[in-house]
Amino acid sequence: MRLLAVVLFVALAAGAQTKHDPLTAREVDQMRDSAQDPKKRVDLLLSFARERVMAIERLRMAAKPGPNDPSTIAELLTDLAGLIDELDDNLSMYNGHSEDLRHPLHHVLDAEADFQKKLAELDESATSAQRRRFATALADASDSLKTSSDSARAMMADQINKKGELKDKADRNDSNRSAHSGNNQTLSPDATGMGGIGHKPPEQ
Repeated sequence: MRLLAVVLFVALAAGAQTKHDPLTAREVDQMRDSAQDPKKRVDLLLSFARERVMAIERLRMAAKPGPNDPSTIAELLTDLAGLIDELDDNLSMYNGHSEDLRHPLHHVLDAEADFQKKLAELDESATSAQRRRFATALADASDSLKTSSDSARAMMADQINKKGELKDKADRNDSNRSAHSGNNQTLSPDATGMGGIGHKPPEQ
């Protein structure tokens, strides 16, 4: 009996040591540098998740699928689930610290809706043989997205209850301005030189 307990302990310890980290070394460094900036950290995690989704999309739409593509898709889905779980944990932590998360939560809900759509398209377009190879990973990623979106919606309701609605369309889109820097819209100068990071909306 004691021998069995030792074997189980060793197996569990080995499993813990080899647990897959969805983040690359570069991404870990970026996350470390953003620990004190909720908006930047949320944006980073969303960008990492989006990279996995785009990689899955490229494999799904490849003209000549490779024999190992379903396995690669399964790995990417596993990474995606891990990243979404990490995002959810970070949002809960920042919400517990009374951070203003209204802008980041808008980003999260929009991005996760798009991710869920892409995963549905993957499921619909896969052959039976392909689906069998990544079905478990797909289900896990879909569950992580649903749980995170449900949590984000509840968190947004709580934030609005405490801080109010974002004042207007310009305010809601404030954190998206950098994505439209190529258009003709004239933005106010950024005196901080921080590209808008850390900007807070006016008090309600």
